[in-house]
Amino acid sequence: MPAPIDISKVVVESSTAFSGRFDIGMSGAKPDYPAVATVLPSSKGATGYGWLGDFPRLKEWIGSRQLKNLKKHGYNIVNKMFESSVAIPRVDYEDNDYGRYGIIFEEMGHDAKMFPDEYVFGLLKEGFTELCYDGQPFFDAEHPSEDGVSTFSNVVGDPSTDTGPAWFMLDTSRPLKPLVWQERLVPEFQSVTDASDYNVFTTDNYAFGTRARGNAGFTFWQMACASKAALTEANFEAMINKMMEQKNSEGKSLKIKPTILVVPVALRSAAEKIILRKTLDNGEDNTNYKAVDILVSQDL
Repeated sequence: MPAPIDISKVVVESSTAFSGRFDIGMSGAKPDYPAVATVLPSSKGATGYGWLGDFPRLKEWIGSRQLKNLKKHGYNIVNKMFESSVAIPRVDYEDNDYGRYGIIFEEMGHDAKMFPDEYVFGLLKEGFTELCYDGQPFFDAEHPSEDGVSTFSNVVGDPSTDTGPAWFMLDTSRPLKPLVWQERLVPEFQSVTDASDYNVFTTDNYAFGTRARGNAGFTFWQMACASKAALTEANFEAMINKMMEQKNSEGKSLKIKPTILVVPVALRSAAEKIILRKTLDNGEDNTNYKAVDILVSQDL
């Protein structure tokens, strides 16, 4: 007679193998959010970004240093919990039929790497109503200046009446991008395979899953602009000009340089027509040819 299977040993070995498949899935995933969001570590349940405000700029040193007080803003990003879980019947181990689940854990790892896309681009889409550090919606026509004397706009058209799908222009050339992915806990693989565990005992299933913590947030609205008007050459150029013409509270250029156009799938063709054609319909050179990169997000 063949020796009986040591189920406990098989469970340990398979858990290690499943963890390896999870890591393979993680390593093969290519999310989009790092292109538009800076990943910042978080060490507690919520992290404050009260220092967001006017851009600091070098100036000629005349007399004493002119210390710039960072205005206190009550802007916090609260971390969320995320999970994904599966159960494998114990009988599949007894019947030596557990190997077929390996691809599931590889897919779980892939999803664990990709999931911030949904929240980063989802937040970008909601930027017409979600508030940023100055108490206004991130995309708004009335962002107050630091001295409270004037207001600034980072929208093209009128989002309250324009009905088209939203599109976005971002400056991602700086260390701090317009959005952040606040990372409290990197996705980790977990398992419950102890036969004496109450849930295993009552369900006759082994449990495997992923656990992560984090959230998306805004930084400087000055580095982003949005519109629900048609994505035309004229509106595209108006948006670039609006961003590049911005000045700080001292009248100095913010040196904003748009680098990426973010569009939903519905505007992919319109974006490519503006940016990827070398020659216009009238035969002239396209001055907007590769002016910025294009990112087509399926989460918008």
